[in-house]
Amino acid sequence: MGDVSLTETPVLVTGASGFIGGRLAERLAAEDKASVIGAGRSFPDEAKLRAAGVTIHRADVRDAGAMARLCEGKRVVFHLAAWLERGKGGEADAYAVNVDATRALVTAAARAGCERFVLVSTISVYGLPATDHVDESVPIDVTQVDLYGRTKALGEEAAREAAAKANLAISIVRPAMVYGPRSGGWTVGMLRLVQKGVPVIFGDGQGHAYPVYVDDVVDMIRLAATRPEAEGEAFNASDAAVTWERFFGFYGAMSGKRPRRVPMPLAYLIARANELFKLGIPLTADRLERYVRKLQYPTAKAERLLGWQVRVPIDEGMQRSEAWLRETGKLA
Repeated sequence: MGDVSLTETPVLVTGASGFIGGRLAERLAAEDKASVIGAGRSFPDEAKLRAAGVTIHRADVRDAGAMARLCEGKRVVFHLAAWLERGKGGEADAYAVNVDATRALVTAAARAGCERFVLVSTISVYGLPATDHVDESVPIDVTQVDLYGRTKALGEEAAREAAAKANLAISIVRPAMVYGPRSGGWTVGMLRLVQKGVPVIFGDGQGHAYPVYVDDVVDMIRLAATRPEAEGEAFNASDAAVTWERFFGFYGAMSGKRPRRVPMPLAYLIARANELFKLGIPLTADRLERYVRKLQYPTAKAERLLGWQVRVPIDEGMQRSEAWLRETGKLA
């Protein structure tokens, strides 16, 4: 199969009510002039999406019948709807959304005659690998402790199996820490932690963070849908790693408040207390290991096969994020 043009192409974006999905739907409609159906349960940015030309459909990804109907007549399906750790529900919901609904959607897309299916996954599928150089040759971990990472990994397996059975071209994109305007997690959430004086830098802060600006991720998702080299492949989506000290330093500079540090022994106690008492701190024992390691998620594969490259490095991305935070009143 050759390149797929998105111009005037009917596409479905699940999770269009979310951060990455919303930005993808917006750009597909506004820039690619695709005919975009955006599916989701609630749309805080509905007016912005409609203004870009996105047609909104309120639907739960677990409703197999509704999703099958939305797949009808589409050439490309972008699947971004997911159960997130900060979302409601527990293990049953995580499996229902990230595994079962993903499998059902691939099957529905194939039956509807779709040509391409792009699954947006996460670098969390790797779990805590033995190597710090985590390229796409590193196996995903379907038995890891982290519920989000485990179910997303199982969702990848389910999607690949269903696509192979139906002979549907599938590609997978694994974003790292996606930040930027409208990000509730790695932008607003991290700013709030710094503002509240919650500990965010553990030990010397020299472990690696791996942020990537939202538009760079959207670029890769679009390429994964259009380039024949993407078929059957998975791609990391990350910018160059930075230290946690530098990452939180951006939010400290924005807010005028120094990010709070704690020594490593205390950090382990905080992680344990957070697990026991649900303190809302983005830290568990597993994540603490991530904080101290110098993990890297190289993108050479996407650069080589798709021609993808980072267009918004972190300094510029944080400037754009700060401007949005101030414009929307989230930062005085």
